[in-house]
Amino acid sequence: MALTPDIIANLPRSTGVYLMRNTAGEILYIGKAKDLRNRVHAYLGQDTRPNVPFIAEQTVKVDFIITGNEKEALFLENQLIKTHRPRFNIDLKDGKTYVRFRISTKEQWPRISITRKVLNDGARYFGPYSSALATRQTLSAIGRIFPLRRCKDTVFKNRMRPCMYFQIGLCSGPCANRISKELYDQIVDDLITFLEGKNQFLEKRLIERMKKASARQNYEKAARIRDQISAIRDTLIPQVVVGNTRTDTDIFAAYRHQDQVQIAVLHVVAGMLTDSHSFTVKNTEEDEFMTNCILQFYLKGNDVPKVIYSDTVPEGVEHLQEILSDMKGSRVSIRKAVRGKPRQWMGMARENARSHGRKAETSVLDDIARHFHLSSIPYRMECFDISSFQGSHPVASRAVFVGGEADKSLYRHYRIRGIEGQDDYAMMEQVLARRLSGDESRPDLLVIDGGKGQLNACSKVLESLGMTHIPVVAMAKPRGAQKDRFFLPGRKDAVILPPRSQALKMMQRIRDEAHRFAVSYHKHLRSRSVTNFLESIPGIGPKKARSILMHTAHIPEPAKLQPEDLQGCPSLTRKDIDKVLAFFREMN
Repeated sequence: MALTPDIIANLPRSTGVYLMRNTAGEILYIGKAKDLRNRVHAYLGQDTRPNVPFIAEQTVKVDFIITGNEKEALFLENQLIKTHRPRFNIDLKDGKTYVRFRISTKEQWPRISITRKVLNDGARYFGPYSSALATRQTLSAIGRIFPLRRCKDTVFKNRMRPCMYFQIGLCSGPCANRISKELYDQIVDDLITFLEGKNQFLEKRLIERMKKASARQNYEKAARIRDQISAIRDTLIPQVVVGNTRTDTDIFAAYRHQDQVQIAVLHVVAGMLTDSHSFTVKNTEEDEFMTNCILQFYLKGNDVPKVIYSDTVPEGVEHLQEILSDMKGSRVSIRKAVRGKPRQWMGMARENARSHGRKAETSVLDDIARHFHLSSIPYRMECFDISSFQGSHPVASRAVFVGGEADKSLYRHYRIRGIEGQDDYAMMEQVLARRLSGDESRPDLLVIDGGKGQLNACSKVLESLGMTHIPVVAMAKPRGAQKDRFFLPGRKDAVILPPRSQALKMMQRIRDEAHRFAVSYHKHLRSRSVTNFLESIPGIGPKKARSILMHTAHIPEPAKLQPEDLQGCPSLTRKDIDKVLAFFREMN
């Protein structure tokens, strides 16, 4: 038995939540709708999501709950999903977080350490940091400026003599009473101020101490403080101070891989990244996919900030903002990171999502790097293609693969400006110059759809911009040939990748994506241009113009239209046909 029109006919045309059940009464899917009957009816064929046929085939009953408005429906839907966890809805799974610094401020002699867990133990946590190795190196630099103990409590209590860290200047030796409690607490306070990003405030504080020591003729102490100030100015703590905003902020980014999506969430407090989360969801391809992800994240008990940045602003964002505002008790804003620090935060969140969701495609990238003699794997590849018809409506496209997978959020269209005729080389130069002159992340490999001419055009742009370190490869298939050939700068002979190799398939995929994206945009512009042209005929509006365009698409020269060519064209009367033919005759 499966979902039938009879079952759907019993549903109301009201706003609410629907629950689709199988023969065992198990909930398969939970959704919301403004019109329950219309929404569920789409499961019979109008909804093209890949999992819909499986849901419809197993559904024998549809329950529903009426709500007062869409806002209530959205909230109830996510509450029910969280409670019942249906197999075809998104399923949140906690992932690994970044490393952080931990300072045990509740202890008599606080200790600094590195951890991945954030506990409610009264300690202070700073971070997160994406690289554990870089964080350990940073800890060594911190120790020379703020020499706190690193040993565990059991070692600290039983030690009578200072350890090696004291001998090399990375610890002040509180275990052997080599420092007073007052001075040690001062170091702890200075370190916390430094990790909070208040460097200027800390520097002013240290300068005052240096002046006081100098006034007391304690020049040795003044010199130590001077060296400490210099070290603070020169020391960089990656990804600690990321902004000067005082507003708490969360950043959501997604990394899609086949049937799963990795979501990364970074939490910013007072301009600092203080926490991160990662979870995996099913790629249901729902219209409100990101809305459900964000709402379920906060329904799990996470604090709602005042500002939320998402790489894609979800549909129905007004309802989601109202729900989160009710949960927080004050206004919540959901925005897209466009510029400045939010854009940098989003870049970090995307990298976090990619690092957690990355699969085994790196072996393919290794093969590409080996075949094209690259110094590193091409993690970010960008392919460019030109599309035009006899020089009319020339456009270009950019397809981007990140980690071996297409990242369609980075795809771009370009309209060619100021170039007459079919000059593909000049068009390619213009597009690449526009792309590389911006501040967007640089590609690890540029792929050009074309031969040596396009390759030379690309090399010319890279040289003029001082970016010759960016690798580039041009791929072309000669007429009548079945194999793609790859051209590299400074190399006479083409590179041929092994047939049926994964490296070749990936290069063909990104080339085909760029070509498809360019052609579809070119067709759109041509269609819009012809439609506007036809609309200039008296009595022909947008609907009739589109109908004429579709009905005569097979005719190469519209100016030679005959009456029989327009016979049977939907929406056209005999008078309309006469007007169209007369219009073209006058033009000739």
